[in-house]
Amino acid sequence: MTSSQHINRRLTAALQGAAKRAGEQAPSVRGGDWRLATVTAVNGDGTVEVDDAMDVRRMAFYTSPAVGQVIRIDQSSSGNWVALGPLATT
Repeated sequence: MTSSQHINRRLTAALQGAAKRAGEQAPSVRGGDWRLATVTAVNGDGTVEVDDAMDVRRMAFYTSPAVGQVIRIDQSSSGNWVALGPLATT
C-alpha cells in the first residue's frame, strides 16, 4: 500500500467516525425520541420545567401538572419537546 492510499484510508475512517458521532446527537438524523422526566416547576405559559433544565410544552389534555410528577416527554425529529403527562402511580 502506498503512503497516499494509507492516508486516504485514515481520512475516510476519521470522516465516517465524525459523521456517525454527529448523527447520534442530531434528532433530525436519528428521528424522534422519548424519555421520562421529573417536573421541577409548573410555568404559567403552558409549559413545565423538567429536570431543572428545560421547559417543555404541555399537551392540552395534560391539565394538572405538579412538581414531582414523573412524566413522559417526546422529542420530534426537528428537536421540539412535548410533555404528554404523568405516569400512573401504584
